[in-house]
Amino acid sequence: MSEHPEIAEHEWYTTPYGEFRVEQKRFGTWTSYSKDGTALITGLTKEVVVNGTGFHLEGVATNWANARTSKPFDGVVGGKL
Repeated sequence: MSEHPEIAEHEWYTTPYGEFRVEQKRFGTWTSYSKDGTALITGLTKEVVVNGTGFHLEGVATNWANARTSKPFDGVVGGKL
C-alpha cells in the first residue's frame, strides 16, 4: 500500500519520538506538522522549528514534567462582567 500523495511529497524528519514535517507559512513563519496533520510548533526560522519540534516530541513521549500537547481551556467566560 502506498502513501497518500500529500504525505509523500514532503520532507519528513524522523526522531526516536515521532516523525514530522516543516512548512513555511504565509508571513514567513514556519510550522511543523505530525503525520496525522496536527500542527505542533510555529517559529520564525526553519532551524528553530525543527529543533523545537524534536524537543516537544521528546517531552510528550517521555511525559517530561507532565507534558501535554494542549491544555483543556473553556472558551466561555463565566459570571457577570
